[in-house]
Amino acid sequence: MGKKIYISLPISHYDLEERKAYAQRVEDVLSHFYDVVNPLKNGIPEDADWRVHMKKDLQDLLTCDCIFLCKDWEKSKGCKLEFDVATTCNIEPIYEDVKTSTVHVTLV
Repeated sequence: MGKKIYISLPISHYDLEERKAYAQRVEDVLSHFYDVVNPLKNGIPEDADWRVHMKKDLQDLLTCDCIFLCKDWEKSKGCKLEFDVATTCNIEPIYEDVKTSTVHVTLV
C-alpha cells in the first residue's frame, strides 16, 4: 500500500466493545487505501494503565504518514495529545465527516 494511517478515536469513558467495533469498521474502510494502525490492537493488555497505552500509541503514531481523527476526537484527552504530536511531526490529519459519520479518504 505505501502510506500508513493511525486511527485516533476516543476510547476512555466509552463502552470498549462498541469502540472496538467502531474502530474495526473504520479500519475496514481505510485498509483499502492505507496500511492501518489501530490503537485497539496495540498489543497492550486492555486493563493496563492509560499512560502505558498512550506511550505505545504515540510510538505507533510516529511511524505513520497520516492520522485519521474520528468523530468527537476533540473531546478526548488522548486524541488531542495524538493530534498535537501528529501536527508537530508533520503527520497529515484526516477528519471523519461529523455530520454523516462517514469516512472520506483522499487518494494519495
